[in-house]
Order: sequence, then structure tokens, then C-alpha cells
Amino acid sequence: MKNRAYEGMFLLDNNVASTDFEAAAKVVDQILEKNGATIARKEKWDERKLSYEIRGHRRATYYLVYFTAPTASVAEINRDSELSEGVIRHLVIGLDLPIDEHVALQAKERELLAEDNRKNALATGWGEPRRGEGRGRRDGDDAPDMMDEEPEA
Repeated sequence: MKNRAYEGMFLLDNNVASTDFEAAAKVVDQILEKNGATIARKEKWDERKLSYEIRGHRRATYYLVYFTAPTASVAEINRDSELSEGVIRHLVIGLDLPIDEHVALQAKERELLAEDNRKNALATGWGEPRRGEGRGRRDGDDAPDMMDEEPEA
């Protein structure tokens, strides 16, 4: 069987992860190892409020794992993750690049995005509209606002 590099994002039960993150993460690690995966990198991202309730949970702890595994085992990893009560939701994607290159590329992209955000914040100032946004008008709306027109007599 051929091995491939993967990135997995796992949303963990926040009640368990906030008290004992290692135990919550171990559930995911065991699922991966049981299915023949070799974990290359893992990190706790953040605890966040979910946009909508998932299986009765309003908050989750995000856990990012990079691993290599046989291509046939991904279906089993997905199945075991769905059956696990500690994993609220998950997503596993195949990587086109080796893990180290992918992580370095992601870090560079995040840095460029952060730099752009800093530049935009400095260029627009606080409370000022961003470039391309008019006050009180929808983007691309060249017609005058109703407030600009004279009332009819």
C-alpha cells in the first residue's frame, strides 16, 4: 500500500479538552495510530465558539495533525472519528507536498496575510472606510443615496 501525507483538523469536545487536553488529543492520536498512520506533527490550535451547535456542543478545541498513512486507511480514520464521542467534527485532506514543505508554505502565507492586514489598518486608520468602500453606499453602487436627492414638492 502506498503512503500519503495528510492534514487533519479535529474539533474536540471542549469540556474534556479544557480540563485535560492531552487526554482529548490522545483519542485522535490513537485513532490515527490504530489505522496505520504515523504522526509527523501536531498542535493545539485554539478553543473557539462554534458558528452553530454541533451535536449539542457550542464550543470546541481545534487540534491540527499532520500524518502519513496508507491511502486505504483514510476511510477507517474518518469512520472511527465519526464514531468517537470526543471528536465533534473532523476533516482530513491529502497533501500534494511533503509535510515540511506544506507547513513552511502555510506559515509564509499566514505571515503575508498578517502583513497585509497591518498595512491596511495603518493605511485606512481607525474608523475610516477601507479603500473602495464609500460611506453609506453599497460597493459598486454609483447612484446617489436617497438622502442626496431633493424632496419632491
